[in-house]
Amino acid sequence: MKIFTLATLALMSAAPVVAANPAVGMLIGYETTANENAQEAAAAKWFEEAYPEGVIITPSQLDKIDAKEIPAIWVHIDRLGIGAGYDNLPAEFKAATPALKKYVEDGGSLYLSKHATQMVHELGRIDAAYAPGIFGDGDGGQGTDVWCLNAYLGSMMTYVADADPTQIYDRTTHPIYNGMELWAAKSEKISDYPHPAYPMLGTADGSAIHREDHNCMWDLNAYPWTADGKNTLEKFENQYDCTVLGTWGHVQDYCVAGIVEFNPTATIKGNIIANGLAACEWAPRTANNDYHSNLTKLTENTLNYLAAKNTAGVKGIEVENAVETVFYNLQGVKVADPSNGIFIRVSNGKASKIVIK
Repeated sequence: MKIFTLATLALMSAAPVVAANPAVGMLIGYETTANENAQEAAAAKWFEEAYPEGVIITPSQLDKIDAKEIPAIWVHIDRLGIGAGYDNLPAEFKAATPALKKYVEDGGSLYLSKHATQMVHELGRIDAAYAPGIFGDGDGGQGTDVWCLNAYLGSMMTYVADADPTQIYDRTTHPIYNGMELWAAKSEKISDYPHPAYPMLGTADGSAIHREDHNCMWDLNAYPWTADGKNTLEKFENQYDCTVLGTWGHVQDYCVAGIVEFNPTATIKGNIIANGLAACEWAPRTANNDYHSNLTKLTENTLNYLAAKNTAGVKGIEVENAVETVFYNLQGVKVADPSNGIFIRVSNGKASKIVIK
């Protein structure tokens, strides 16, 4: 008899291709997805369409926040005049924080977007002194430029003679960017950038579009780092066992962390991805966002990636002889004919987490 523990589980690239998204969850700040907040309502509407088997969690349903039942939860907060800091978040989300903290401690995965990135330190993943310091909650305004996301960090080093190549961090290969439109470096559309970038918010014909400019991110030059590193990005990653996945489209150095993946720790067993980029706006007031498909793809990729990271409920799986192929759900219960979900497949002495349609 052989026991496969969590450490043996891995997401296999040869896993069956999913026909439907997994039944992830979304925590909203209202009792209905159709509410007066245009940004949050638009995100929730998309979630319902993209994840028909998904779970909407309202303020009165916090008991649904269970890492064994929901592999990943999306928390999206995007409001005008909200005020900086966790203490200014809507009461509904602050009331949910203890349940979310237990959720990630148990192995559940969280996606925190826009103002929700301010929850990271309250979840116990970072110190309060290192909470996001770049913040916006105003009206914004009209603009004709296209707001981009840069996942090629430290690109300024391409200009430096005898530059250290290890200080250029290409994060475009991370699964959250799969299938997204990527503009080439120094292309006609972004001739001022020495790096490729993902267009996120704007019009393709150069006409004006209104953006609210709601950033909620990390100013990496503003913190008293105690960890070592070649630059502030490495110091952040080393201090908090995290990976900076993206920044503002035009940034060529290490000053801003816009998307951060926080890895599991000894006490917090779940993964957290925090995305505070204003370019990820769901409902521009004027004009259509011609790059909205990049936003939906980024969100879908992130949720599916995080869902596959959930290890809650699988304490250990016993397999006799390790020859027969068997499947278990995330609660460790054997499933005879798995379909439409995330499962643990055990075959030939190996256990892997797979997604099946």
